[in-house]
Amino acid sequence: MSVSIIGGGLTGCLIALELAEAGHKVVLFDRASELMARASFANEGKIHLGFVYAADTSFQTARRMIDDALRFRPLLERWIPSRVFEALIYDRFDYFVPDSSMLSVEAINAHFGKVIQYLNAQTNRNAASYLGRRDFAPVSPSAPPHDTLQALFHTPEQGVWPASIAEEIRCCVHSHPRVDIRLNTTVTKIRPQKQQWHLDLMPANKAEQTTEGPFETVINCAWAGRRHLDAASGHPDHAQWFYRYKFGVVLSNARAAFGGALPRNSTAMLGAYGDSVYCAAQDSLYCSWYPVGMCFSCAELVSDQPPRLDDHEAAILKTWQGYATIDPTFKALLETQPISKARIVGDYIAAKAKTDIQDPNSRLHERHGYGAKQLAPGYWSVETGKYTSAARCAEDCVRAIMEREPCSGF
Repeated sequence: MSVSIIGGGLTGCLIALELAEAGHKVVLFDRASELMARASFANEGKIHLGFVYAADTSFQTARRMIDDALRFRPLLERWIPSRVFEALIYDRFDYFVPDSSMLSVEAINAHFGKVIQYLNAQTNRNAASYLGRRDFAPVSPSAPPHDTLQALFHTPEQGVWPASIAEEIRCCVHSHPRVDIRLNTTVTKIRPQKQQWHLDLMPANKAEQTTEGPFETVINCAWAGRRHLDAASGHPDHAQWFYRYKFGVVLSNARAAFGGALPRNSTAMLGAYGDSVYCAAQDSLYCSWYPVGMCFSCAELVSDQPPRLDDHEAAILKTWQGYATIDPTFKALLETQPISKARIVGDYIAAKAKTDIQDPNSRLHERHGYGAKQLAPGYWSVETGKYTSAARCAEDCVRAIMEREPCSGF
């Protein structure tokens, strides 16, 4: 089978590896200059258990996140050695509940109890593990460390350092003999011809459009531009979508920059707050603060090029300043200002919604309706949803293609 895959993020790369390993010839297209250089690289790497989705009272989002999270490590370890993967897992998350949270401590506590109950049921029933761990104790609120918080929860939720995961998977794709990689290439249209597929391409180093094909199977794993490509190819999605550009700050040599105790990994909920994670293997810290880092939003995305930031130094300091309002440990960075060790990383976030997360009724608080969908015989479109879900979305798509069966998807 000849296969073309559009989008070299984590989902696209895993699909490429699995199909190539099964003996198929794969051509992988990406508009960037390297694989896994955008959304799969520029995030906090949390492998969600659904804690933060307490506003979805149907519990569908938490259930889906847990099911996806239990598949993450087994599928990644088909390509990454276990000892390497283990070193890239970072410590557990604390969840802060600020005074301005949209949900009460009681509501959050009830949701967290359901998460632990379902997580234990799934690991016991399926002999599965969450990042290699099982048997999770109940979570309950603790006294907050300072007066801007209502409560603190210690959770079993963890994550992986996405930059290192990207490096490992990228090497596997580049070295696979049955994967042909086309970087700096934008796919503008997918066209049917004699029951096969041709792609219209715009290489970055050429002035004119080219065409490539035929392919028996085409898989659209583009991230922000996925819907636009589907629509240009005759398969519009009429759902209401919301696009946001979010950046965070990565600080290298973090231990020295803090000059003492490092902050615990944490997420504030529920509202427009942020995350902080530290990876000991890289001595690097990622921090996001929503009021600063969420610098662009729209209903329809015209271009997926990142918005211009006029003052990177100010954006970095404002991010740390914002997070310091809920975690005073960050005041150390405001005093030493290690700007030379910090860089901004970000990309677009695409999700079905009409309003931002400040709205407690926004569909952004529900993230369960995603997956792979066959739009026409041999034409697949994959909506990944979250970084947590990339591996399982890839697995489901590959299984459906190999078995020649439709996939329920989004």
